[in-house]
Amino acid sequence: MNKRDYLNKIREYFSEREVTREDINTVVEDYAELYDEALELGLTDVEVAQKLGNPREIYDSIKDTLHYVKSKDNRIVAVMPFISTILFFLVGFLLNGWAYAWIFYLLIPIAAISINTKSKEKIVALSPFIATITFFTLGFVFGLWHPGWLIFLIVPVSAIVLNARGKEKIIGLSPFAFLIIYILVSTYVIEDFYQYGWSIFALIPVIAILTQPIKLKDIFMISTILLAMAAHITIYFTIENAGYVWMVYLVPTVVVILLGYIQVISGDKVNVKEKIWVILVMLLVVITYLLVSFLIPNIWTWSWIILLLIPMIGIYDGTKFEHPVAYMPFIAVTIFMLLGSLGNYWQYAWLVFLIIPITAILTESGDKTNEVKEDTDETSDC
Repeated sequence: MNKRDYLNKIREYFSEREVTREDINTVVEDYAELYDEALELGLTDVEVAQKLGNPREIYDSIKDTLHYVKSKDNRIVAVMPFISTILFFLVGFLLNGWAYAWIFYLLIPIAAISINTKSKEKIVALSPFIATITFFTLGFVFGLWHPGWLIFLIVPVSAIVLNARGKEKIIGLSPFAFLIIYILVSTYVIEDFYQYGWSIFALIPVIAILTQPIKLKDIFMISTILLAMAAHITIYFTIENAGYVWMVYLVPTVVVILLGYIQVISGDKVNVKEKIWVILVMLLVVITYLLVSFLIPNIWTWSWIILLLIPMIGIYDGTKFEHPVAYMPFIAVTIFMLLGSLGNYWQYAWLVFLIIPITAILTESGDKTNEVKEDTDETSDC
């Protein structure tokens, strides 16, 4: 990190906290002088940054003396409920559009988010509403309820695209890319692809491995996964009852554990001795899944949701309940499948996915996230 980068980080951090431009310029000028004085004393750039402190420390030490940009004018937000109500009744009475006129009420949170949030945060916060409007437009106008529900993937995808970097972005996006391919091919290209095409999800760990420098064990791991996929497809087309074809993936699963590929949420490789309880609980989940699937007839089509406990256990081991939203995708999928499979409420079950952005809004602090990110950036640069 050089002088320019250091001062830019200060400027960016203070700007995100809506400090006035005049105060930001004053702080940057003061620290530019301090930086030059430290360099004259023979300190390196790294030593200067450590001596002067990171942007968060600087901000915390002087925040009571700063001036802030005036609050946004929320008069538009205040009148939006009335505008939404007017549009609701106009579309309902004049166009007989009661079935979808309620969408106008989404203008209320959309207006609030548009006015009171900035840049990346605004895009992510708006994505659930954009997805909802698009979904119902596709459904009511074009009859594309399926696969129109895929539009809800823009919620996690937008968060990953805007916040993840480099290899993390590739790994994070890969499950959604394969899901889109799986659904679209099954719907429009190959009719029975949904029965065996889910094998493509085994490529997700392959992509994760390929983003790192390749070692001999990586080649062995990738080969094991590809062989399992080949066995999966071969068994499906050669054996009449291939309901348990998924068992071929037990082999790469065991190899993953033995070669130490299991990673906690922080990305650090697991020490098997230290994480023995995690491994044992995960194995118990797998055993439970197998017993339930074998002992209860015709349940294997949705009993796989039991396996969602595995990533949830990994999240708990890594961060406990520091970020509740991390659990929500798995909980939402579980509820979605139970409502659909047991109650046949598929037409309503998709609503459960809205608990993901709702939980994020209620539990995640934007300032805390930014501070952690800034600290991480500064540590890596220094």
